[in-house]
Amino acid sequence: MDEVCDYGAPGPLNFAVDDGDWLDEQRGRRISWNHYRPQHDRPSPLIIYSHGLGGSRRSGANWLSHWASWGIGALAIQHPGTDEAAAGDSPLALRHLLRTAVDDAQLATRQTDLIFALDQIGAALPGTIFGIAGHSYGAVSALRLIGEQRGRNDTPADPRVRAAVLFSPSARGGTQALALRFSDIRLPCLQLTGSRDDGIGPGDISAADRCLPHQHMTATDQHLLVLDGAGHVDLAGQGSGHEAHIRLLKAATVSFWIAHLQGCARAGHWLENELPQHLAAADRLYRRQGSDGGASPT
Repeated sequence: MDEVCDYGAPGPLNFAVDDGDWLDEQRGRRISWNHYRPQHDRPSPLIIYSHGLGGSRRSGANWLSHWASWGIGALAIQHPGTDEAAAGDSPLALRHLLRTAVDDAQLATRQTDLIFALDQIGAALPGTIFGIAGHSYGAVSALRLIGEQRGRNDTPADPRVRAAVLFSPSARGGTQALALRFSDIRLPCLQLTGSRDDGIGPGDISAADRCLPHQHMTATDQHLLVLDGAGHVDLAGQGSGHEAHIRLLKAATVSFWIAHLQGCARAGHWLENELPQHLAAADRLYRRQGSDGGASPT
């Protein structure tokens, strides 16, 4: 990566990490958060980040701290009921938590958590430009916010969100045909997975199924990065995983945010034309070309 645009390296800014919580009085639900705040004197876009099953507000710290160093703020929220407290220490608790991955009510609760976070930040910082991101079940939660139609508890896409980054997404659950399910998603998305990004145990999500949401979106500005050999831990952003994969994920995501939330043509050009030069031979970057559903791999 060249010296001018080394998006995989830490950015030029210092940042602070604040923590706190909100009480959603209407639902009697407390939402804890960590806020990654770039240290500069101009407004920053803000990414709302949704953790996977058994995660917390500390999840995704590898990604969120990197984005903040490049001037993209992030707020990681914790979803009670599908967080680390719900996961517990027993196999029984874990099996129960995994069943919630196909629970429409639990997913609707998570979607409302995300809307509540947008409301709180929007009231405190009017004019904030928002993105949404999540890992695994957090990516599924983010898909709901941006217009996925599963056939139950469906709502229109939240217009406040400008772009989405989805780590380890899936198309599990729902009753709609996939072509209809993702057709209402119109905003730019970057989806990230790996050839070993399987679920937990027999019958769970296969790595190939992580590509289904992208394959059934028809809007422009859709990207899917598949890293050869990358597994679920590489996508989690918890400070572990293959170093080369982590660097590529950092570079791809921050260039995507800068291009779509800050309008930087240079970052967009890097994502489209220069990132492919840094991929391994078996890695693939797919780019959705338009409403005909065509996509080209790199």
